[in-house]
Amino acid sequence: MFTNREGCTLYEKTIHNRAPTYIRRELGAVYWEEKQEQNSGADRSPRNEVFVSIPVTSVKGYIPQKDDRIVGEIISDEQPPNTAMTIMSVSNFLYGSPSAQHIEVIAK
Repeated sequence: MFTNREGCTLYEKTIHNRAPTYIRRELGAVYWEEKQEQNSGADRSPRNEVFVSIPVTSVKGYIPQKDDRIVGEIISDEQPPNTAMTIMSVSNFLYGSPSAQHIEVIAK
């Protein structure tokens, strides 16, 4: 499977005492594609989105979930930085040839 980044950092969202906390996880090589488009509304603020394809060989015991946070590089911060994007959807393609099995993530 084609990849263009050596890895990324995933922050698993958990709730502790009614407050969100995060568990830092590193993923291996991924395909990362950023999409930037101009909003046609009155505010004209850009809508940024990222598509991430994670080969099954890069998943290390945890499959990303909705509301987790993701950063496009390996970082050592224990809490997600302000630049982290929130995962909006996760699609599992864990069938077929082992070399084609992957997980697709959309984050904003």
